[in-house]
Amino acid sequence: MGRVRAGAFAVLKGVWGFIAGSSPGLLFVLWASWENPFFLDMPWLVLGLALAPGLLVGALWRRPGPQAALAVPLALWAGAVMRPEPAPVAPRLLVIGVDGATWERIDALELPALEALQADGQRAILTSMEPMFSPLLWTTMASGKPPNEHGIRGFRVRSDQARVPRLWDIAEAEGLSVGVWKWLVTWPPRQVDGFMVPAWLATTPETWPPELSVVKELELANRQRRTTETRRSLPALALAGVQHGVRASTLVAAAGSLFADEPRVERDLVRGRIDRDVFVWALHRHQPELATFTYYATDGLQHSHWGLPPADRAYRQADLIVGELVRRVSPDTTVVVLSDHGFQSFEGPDERLVPTTEALKERLSQVDPEVQVHRLGIKLVVTGDVFEELKALQDERGVPVFQVEALEPDVYGLTLTREELSVEALEAATAGGEPMKNYARYRETTDRGDHHPDGIFLVRGGEGTLPSRIGLLDVAPTLYALLGIPPAQDLPGEVVVGPTQRGPATRDGLIETLDWGDWDVDEPLVDEEALRRLGYVE
Repeated sequence: MGRVRAGAFAVLKGVWGFIAGSSPGLLFVLWASWENPFFLDMPWLVLGLALAPGLLVGALWRRPGPQAALAVPLALWAGAVMRPEPAPVAPRLLVIGVDGATWERIDALELPALEALQADGQRAILTSMEPMFSPLLWTTMASGKPPNEHGIRGFRVRSDQARVPRLWDIAEAEGLSVGVWKWLVTWPPRQVDGFMVPAWLATTPETWPPELSVVKELELANRQRRTTETRRSLPALALAGVQHGVRASTLVAAAGSLFADEPRVERDLVRGRIDRDVFVWALHRHQPELATFTYYATDGLQHSHWGLPPADRAYRQADLIVGELVRRVSPDTTVVVLSDHGFQSFEGPDERLVPTTEALKERLSQVDPEVQVHRLGIKLVVTGDVFEELKALQDERGVPVFQVEALEPDVYGLTLTREELSVEALEAATAGGEPMKNYARYRETTDRGDHHPDGIFLVRGGEGTLPSRIGLLDVAPTLYALLGIPPAQDLPGEVVVGPTQRGPATRDGLIETLDWGDWDVDEPLVDEEALRRLGYVE
C-alpha cells in the first residue's frame, strides 16, 4: 500500500508540476491572443515552447502524468486558438509604397502577390525627378506640387514645413478618416481622425495616437536620442508591441536576428515585420477610409546589396506584405502600389572617385549656415545660396572641382570633374587650397546601388487605361480621383486612371487650418545615423 501511495503521490506531483510549468506560458498566449487576434501565427511552435517548461518541471518532480495534466493547458490553448481574426476592412483606397522598387528586379524574381495584382490591374513606369531625395519625392507624390511650391527639399525637414496640403490633409478635410504609416515627412505627426506614424527620419517616437509609439520606440531602441519619459526596456517594449499587433513569428525573427551574420540586414527585415504587424492591427482598429503603408528595406538594402540576396529578400518581404495587405481589405478597395524612384547598379570601376559631404558642407556653411549637402551615388546635391562659392572652388590646376548643375532655385547637383586619379595624384591634388582627399574618396565595395528615375506604379481598380509611363506629378491627382475627391485645378499633373473631372481652383489655403498641436521643436531633426548608413552623408 505504501508503494502505491508513493507512486500516486509522484504522479500527482508530476501532474501539478506539468500544469505549473506550462500554465504561465499558455496564460501569456491566451492574453496575447485576446489583445492581438493576429498574434498566434505560429501555433504549434508556440504550443511547444509553452509546454516545454511543464514537461521539464514535471520530469523534475518525478513523473509528468500527461493524461491528467494536459487538461488544463489544452483548455487554455483552446481559448487562445479559438480567437477569430477580424473580417477584412473596407477602405476606399489603400496605397502601398515600396521605396526604391524597380520593375527590373520585380520582373526578375518570383513575387506572386505583385504578379496577381498585375493580373487584376494595370502597371506603368513612374518617372521620378531630380534631385532623387526620398523626402522630396514622397512629398511631391502626396501633394501634386513640385518642390519649389511644397517647400520640402532635403532630409532635415519637418512635416509642418510643408507649404501645401497633402493627400491625407485633403481627405480629412473632405470628411474621410485616414491612416498614414511611415510616409516620409510626417514628423511631427498631427492629431488626425485615424492614425499617423512617422517614417525613419524621425528621431523621437511621437505618433498619433500615442499608443502606436511603441513602433517608433522599438525602431529607436538602439539610438541614444530618446526622450526620458518614453524610454522603456526592450522586454516592456516587446510586451507593448504584442499588445498592439506584433506576432509570434516576428518575436522569433527578432530573436534570431541577434545571432545573424549580417545584423543590419536582419534588423531591416525585422522592422518590416513589425511595421506590417502593427499596421494591420491599426488598420482593423481604426478602419480608415484612406490607408497608406510605406516599406523601406528595398531602398536601404539595394544601396548596399544591389543584385545580391539580401536585396532580393527585401523584395520578397515586400511582396509578402503586399499580399497580406490586399487580403486584409475588401475586394472593392482600390489598391495602388508605387515607388518614389527605381534603382540601378553603381556603375564605374572601384578606383573611381566619389564626392564626400562633410568638408564641403563645413566650407559652404561659412557662406550659408543653413546649407545642406547630401550624396546620391556619384553626385552631391547641395541646397542653399552657395552658387558663387561652388563655382570658385578650384583644384591646383585652376579647374573647378565640381561640375555644377542647377536643379531648381538654390538646389544644385554636383559631380567631380576628375573621376579617376591614382593614389599618388589624389595625395597631391588640392581643392580650394585644401587636400583633394577632403572632398573625394575612392569608391568602396559597399557602393553597390544607386537611384534610377524609373520607379513603379500599379493599380487595381479605377476606370480608364493606364499609360505605359506616368510622371511623379500625376500621382496626387490620380489618388484624389480614386478616393472620389476631384483634384484641384492648379495641380499640374494628370489623372491617369479614375474620374477626370476637376474640383476647385486650389486647396492650398487648407494648410493654414491644420492644427499641429504644441510641439516643443526648435529646429529640424533627422536620424543622422540612418543617413550615414545609406550613404547620403559621410
